[in-house]
Amino acid sequence: MKTRIILTALLLSFAASVGAHGLSIFAQYDGTEISGKAYYSDQTPAAETYVEAVRAGETEPAVYGKTDKQGAFRLPIRENTDFSVNIEGMEGHKATAKVNRIESAVNSGAVSNEAVLALREDINRLKDKLYFHDILGGIGYIFGLAGMAAWLRSRQSKGKD
Repeated sequence: MKTRIILTALLLSFAASVGAHGLSIFAQYDGTEISGKAYYSDQTPAAETYVEAVRAGETEPAVYGKTDKQGAFRLPIRENTDFSVNIEGMEGHKATAKVNRIESAVNSGAVSNEAVLALREDINRLKDKLYFHDILGGIGYIFGLAGMAAWLRSRQSKGKD
């Protein structure tokens, strides 16, 4: 029994590090350039990483480049189509974001492109952040599944008696 507990604790400790290297990307297209940021799940920027924009329905990149030291990128392109932005990070990590041309207050000059980009960055960081209630929920699922397994075992052992 002690071996199972130790093995389970070891596996759970490795499971925490698996999600630590996830790659996230967000991007926007205002008709003149595709801009955005890329970062890992621990909120560190994906610095100097290859990024490309592919037209919808195609496989070859229309434009490509690299992120800067803060994970930001700008890909100049003027087309009226949708794009898929792909990024390839360290150790084979990949992320993709679908980008549609935005028609908003940015084009009328009421709001700057940088302000919209900063707002989208904040939203994505909050969405991708790991919260304490997420951890508690995961632990609850584990205990619930273990309880169901124990209940099923007890019913099977009662049936054999």
